[in-house]
Amino acid sequence: MSEPFLECAALAVELRGRRIIDGVSLRAEAGQVVAIVGPNGAGKTTLLRALAGLIASTGELRIAGEDPRQASARANARRRAYGAQQPTSAWDYRVCDLGEIIGAPDAYADQLGSLDLSELASRRLSQLSGGEQKAAHLAMTFASLDEPYGALLLLDEPTASLDLARQTLVAATLRRFAQAGGTVIVATHDLTFARTCDAVLVLAEGRTIGLGVPSAALTPAVIAETWGASAQAEA
Repeated sequence: MSEPFLECAALAVELRGRRIIDGVSLRAEAGQVVAIVGPNGAGKTTLLRALAGLIASTGELRIAGEDPRQASARANARRRAYGAQQPTSAWDYRVCDLGEIIGAPDAYADQLGSLDLSELASRRLSQLSGGEQKAAHLAMTFASLDEPYGALLLLDEPTASLDLARQTLVAATLRRFAQAGGTVIVATHDLTFARTCDAVLVLAEGRTIGLGVPSAALTPAVIAETWGASAQAEA
């Protein structure tokens, strides 16, 4: 087994006196796409933010051998990028301006092309649909890393609000990122997408219910325990 690029053990998060993440362990290697799934309120977003070092947590956590909670913001920015579920902008930028903001206009333009957004580059964000805005911010996240090799993408519901065509383009982008030596962790409600990933972590009430390759983590028994018998029938 290869050395993990990301590894956590007994990771826990408490917010306002409530345990949101309770003893989660996970490892992800370079070249892998890992899905975090679970019902609403399972702790997916909180776990993703903890893995990014954006919120306080206890337990072991390493990205490329270092604890992101102790590393500088500059060091973290070099090796990982986090994409929020509902990205927002305080200003009504043109789409093309987002590449200037991250200092990578050419890489951003390439990502716009890969997500079929090039024709929208001169428009203001307010002129886009919600899905188009989401895709533009995803392109910004992808372009913020110099290269995939030795880098980590942490994405919260990246395909939510996107049409089917762009969902497919995003999934292809994530797979290319992994194939180039990156690591991808995705929080998602989409079990169809999760089944295409290399590994799946199933959460419920902040605890691990299933973990492993999709066929082992998303068994009928796990689905019934996590989402209910009706979900098992539909899965």
